[in-house]
Amino acid sequence: MPSLTSRFASVRAAFSSKQAFISAIETKSDREDTQAERNPWKNEDLAISPPEDRTWSRYSYVAFWCTYGINPGTWNVGSALVTTGLLPWQAVICIFLGYFFGAVGMALHSRSASVYHFGFPVESRIPWGLRGSYFPVILRVMTALIWTGVSTMSGGYHTAVMLRCIFGDSFWKMKNTIPLGVGITLPYFVGLMVYWVLTVPLLNIPIPKFRRWTQVEAAMMPFALFGLFAYCIVTGKGAPEKALTKGGAMHGSTLGWAMVGGINSIMGKTSTLVINQPDIARYAKRPSATIWSQLIALPVANTVGATVGIYGTAAIYNVWSNLNWNPWIMEHDILSHNWGPGGRAALFFVSAFFIFANAIGDMGANIIPFGADAMTLFPRFLNIRRGMWLGYMLGICICPWHILSNAAGFLTFLGGYSIFLGPFLGIFITDYFIVRKGNVYIEDLYRPNGRYWYTGGFNWRPMVAWVVPVAFVIPGFAMKFGNHPAGSQGWANLYSFSWFFVCAVGPASSTTPCRG
Repeated sequence: MPSLTSRFASVRAAFSSKQAFISAIETKSDREDTQAERNPWKNEDLAISPPEDRTWSRYSYVAFWCTYGINPGTWNVGSALVTTGLLPWQAVICIFLGYFFGAVGMALHSRSASVYHFGFPVESRIPWGLRGSYFPVILRVMTALIWTGVSTMSGGYHTAVMLRCIFGDSFWKMKNTIPLGVGITLPYFVGLMVYWVLTVPLLNIPIPKFRRWTQVEAAMMPFALFGLFAYCIVTGKGAPEKALTKGGAMHGSTLGWAMVGGINSIMGKTSTLVINQPDIARYAKRPSATIWSQLIALPVANTVGATVGIYGTAAIYNVWSNLNWNPWIMEHDILSHNWGPGGRAALFFVSAFFIFANAIGDMGANIIPFGADAMTLFPRFLNIRRGMWLGYMLGICICPWHILSNAAGFLTFLGGYSIFLGPFLGIFITDYFIVRKGNVYIEDLYRPNGRYWYTGGFNWRPMVAWVVPVAFVIPGFAMKFGNHPAGSQGWANLYSFSWFFVCAVGPASSTTPCRG
């Protein structure tokens, strides 16, 4: 390890001239960095993952999806389904089927990355072309940034609960000096800042070693989530059952379309995960590690986490009449009803587990993909780790409390945003398995005028395959914001299975040729 003296000397040398500074902050062109002339389409993390980085086994992927599924973030997944009128057991069926179909897409999309060990940005060059690949990368980087901010704010809410357990009402009821219209109170803002400081060291964990942290979280988190669930069930035992929604049960075609829409909404929630997965699958020890592990762990773990949230919320609603879909609201409600040393200590540990789980889930689902995308846009100066740091800082700068304070419309938009990502999955799977039959020429992924250069670096066929299905579901998407013109029910029904539609119709609308 370099001494402090040598480090100071390196920093001093970096500021000796403009060229010295640029050389100091440049990324390596590859791990060996032996090229005489830098390749602008490549850096140390855009290059194929070396054998020593291929450390993820099937158990690593199981732990990863258990981390994501048995997590406070899935507690409120069923809320949107139940509030549409579905009964809890009907919502659970939708959740399982939605995550199962998402897992099928994820296993298929992981194949090329687990075989050739490249991430999503490099994979995008195969059908889209070296320059055309910026289109899916830019769409994904925007989604990853927004969800990074939202997840960071959620972690701040859990941290506020933990601080309330420590400092009591002196913290929770401190004078709020933030204007009411900002969308956040001072205790929650303090929680956000504390959460950010506590979790920022996770950005320095090398991704090949990140699997260990998911395994630790997967082992610890069930104690917290099931402990909270057990408390809810015991507290609500014997209380008269109350309907979670107004109106009676749905029947016939109304029920059918509601369940189709519920499955579609769950698949929409997994859309970014399905598209992101090559950034994790590239570290697989062998291609088989990404198949059954994801097909089983993803739907099972997420269904368990969401089911716990539905029935735990219902139990507390029966006795306290508070519909606490968000777990941090549930925790505050428990503190208000059972304020005392025992309750505060228990919820302190629950909140601490939730903070850890939120951070680990956010890393895998949003921050690592953002780092990979940002690196692709600026490969000379950003690698994945630097991109992750950039994303974590920007996630605060976008003021995510505004997003959550006006969550109804914006989260509806984010849920619908999946229709823009869905065609990518169909395009990638069709191109890899059917058009190319699993054959990829690695050298041409980093070489202009190679097989993946097409016309000036662009392939127009995937753009057609993207535009055609998206155009058909836009009217139904617009109806989510209150525009219901006469005769529009057909568009609404089409939007109810939009994820299936855009995935299937996209590849059918155009075929990507294989050059060479």
